[in-house]
Amino acid sequence: MAAFRYPMKYVVQQTGLSPHVLRVWERRYGAVHPERSETNRRLYTDEEVRRLELLASLSQSGHGISQIATLSTDQLAEMANREEAAPPSQSGPEKANDLDPAAEFLALAWTHVLGLEPSKLQDVLEDATVAMGTTSALESLVIPLLNRIGAAWDTGEISPAEEHAASAVIKEMIFLGSRPFTESAGAPNIIATTPAGQLHELGAAMITAAARRLGWNVTYLGPSLPAEEIARAAIRSEAIAVALSVVYPSDDPQLPDELRRLRKHLPEGMPILIGGRAAHAYLDVIKHIGATFLTDIPSFKGELAHIRERRSPS
Repeated sequence: MAAFRYPMKYVVQQTGLSPHVLRVWERRYGAVHPERSETNRRLYTDEEVRRLELLASLSQSGHGISQIATLSTDQLAEMANREEAAPPSQSGPEKANDLDPAAEFLALAWTHVLGLEPSKLQDVLEDATVAMGTTSALESLVIPLLNRIGAAWDTGEISPAEEHAASAVIKEMIFLGSRPFTESAGAPNIIATTPAGQLHELGAAMITAAARRLGWNVTYLGPSLPAEEIARAAIRSEAIAVALSVVYPSDDPQLPDELRRLRKHLPEGMPILIGGRAAHAYLDVIKHIGATFLTDIPSFKGELAHIRERRSPS
């Protein structure tokens, strides 16, 4: 007798996962492999429903779906049991909010990202800027929010609609915060962009704002430019450095060649600064072309200071 199989509607009710998340987890991570009905609808076994319940619970606890999706159901159950048996954390949300004023703003902002409420998200970012100051809001709120959005987009927790709506609000906030610092006469110029194939531009917007607040003139080129165009813009604007954001994907086979061509076309010795959530995946080529790998905004600021010092007459 064939085992009973459940439709997706039942699985959504049991696990709390949306149909979009289920599809992404199946397609991208192989979390489960449901059969299809004659009308091409997904059908799940008891074992698959249980597995998805465990994956949902563990992902909500902070485990990345890409790391746990490869574990067996028994291993997932062991992890879940260990977490249930662990004593309550002394650094829960209430404690975190007492210690970190950005935590409450981050929680509110994330609620509005999930709710597809861009106007409310904008209100939270504006309130945070008033309460914390522009620099602190960018570094303590916006960067963690961007990381969370990126991770949720990777796992399918949010759809492109939520990601795009939030990104538009955040981008506007970033540039408004840096507008008073633009176009300083005699200041050095830097190019900010993403290489061809890198469509997520908020990392480039963040480094644009950071550089402007340090007194640099920034030629912001938007996302996904070929190496030749980046080099052309750098030469024409008399830039003394190029900053690139690499966020997604982390396995683009064309990107290493783009970076090698960029080094070839730029003036000899011009610094190339490369950071972003996926930049670590390209460390070999970053080192090969003599570029600087950036771990965060403070490291970017430090490199800008070094470049400016080397440029200044002794």
